[in-house]
Amino acid sequence: MALINKKLVTPRETASYKLDCSTIELVRFYSEFIGSPQEHVVNEALLYIFRKDKVFNEWLKAQGKPDLPHKAIAEPTDGSGKPKGVVVGASPIGRGDRS
Repeated sequence: MALINKKLVTPRETASYKLDCSTIELVRFYSEFIGSPQEHVVNEALLYIFRKDKVFNEWLKAQGKPDLPHKAIAEPTDGSGKPKGVVVGASPIGRGDRS
């Protein structure tokens, strides 16, 4: 087994949104915190919301698109088969705690 997982390549489209300055700053800081590009932070945060919002998922079912959030989420694994995803409240090892 390879030591580095193959990069997941998915079709991409450019979207442009105006966000509050404080939100952009938080995206920049979170990106730095996890060591990933800002577009990854925004993409994963949105997918997290789409997965967790039960009312939105019920609405999607009524629209005939119940599997859309799951099709949009092709989560890479951490090597053990467990999905890697946005983890709220977790602190990556080696970051932030320099004691």
